[in-house]
Amino acid sequence: MALHIAVANRKGGVGKSTVSIMLAHAYAAWGGKRVLVVDLDTQCNASLILLGGDGWLKAKNRAITIADYFFDLYDGAMPSTKDFVVPGAGDIDAAPGRPLPISLLVGSLLVEDVQGELFVREARQSSDPETVGNRVRGKLKRLLTRFDPHADVVIYDCAPGLSFAALAALDAADLVLVPFRPDYVSQFAIDRISMLIEDRFHIDSVRAIPLDQRRYVTLPNFIRPSGPDRMLMQEVAAGHPMLGVEMPLNDDIARAFEWQGERQSIEEKYGSGVGAVRALYDAFSTAAERARERRGRE
Repeated sequence: MALHIAVANRKGGVGKSTVSIMLAHAYAAWGGKRVLVVDLDTQCNASLILLGGDGWLKAKNRAITIADYFFDLYDGAMPSTKDFVVPGAGDIDAAPGRPLPISLLVGSLLVEDVQGELFVREARQSSDPETVGNRVRGKLKRLLTRFDPHADVVIYDCAPGLSFAALAALDAADLVLVPFRPDYVSQFAIDRISMLIEDRFHIDSVRAIPLDQRRYVTLPNFIRPSGPDRMLMQEVAAGHPMLGVEMPLNDDIARAFEWQGERQSIEEKYGSGVGAVRALYDAFSTAAERARERRGRE
């Protein structure tokens, strides 16, 4: 069964898409895994990074985006799930002339509109909004997990809002990675996303769960070598599990997410930042396997 990873935070601008892509590259290049990236964000950043603008437009015109997938298969239609994914995504080679085994379920500007239509469809069967919402969330979760035979690792790049698809991804995930910038707004956002992940109604109930038993782990991102970042990171770590690595503010890492027409190695792609990407992969892959084992015992 595939390992399911959600990258999520209630705050935008914290690097969810870029962290999702770093993990996809690392699992494929260093872990030798078949990776599927599921772009659930209407900004479609993960899709633009992996396909470029022209590639995203082609997928949109072929009607193989995440919105098309949800709408076409929601009521139980059974076309092949592989018809909706783009293989060989990205601009990194595993070896000369051989792309990394990364596939992409392409993002859509319309995914939230489609979820609204699906909610209306379910509302014909029930007048209770909570019941309707739970049914939509449950069906989307089943659709997201249908890709298990075609991937070893599934990475959900979640939107910051409370969409049904994002909630379904949190339900499906073995471990949720929560990137954050070290500022006070991010601290509040981490509290909010932690309650969703742990299905608690108050932050004190989340904090009652031992750190090593929680279904999420935080990741400091865009860290500067000096300044107040360290103090704010310590405040987050006092209440939430933290991965033990941090992603620096690095120009080579930032440039790595610009679409390149020619493929290159992962070392060429990330330049001076490749060591930080490797540290992220080593720490997170270990944490994710432990989380999956723990979940399997529950």
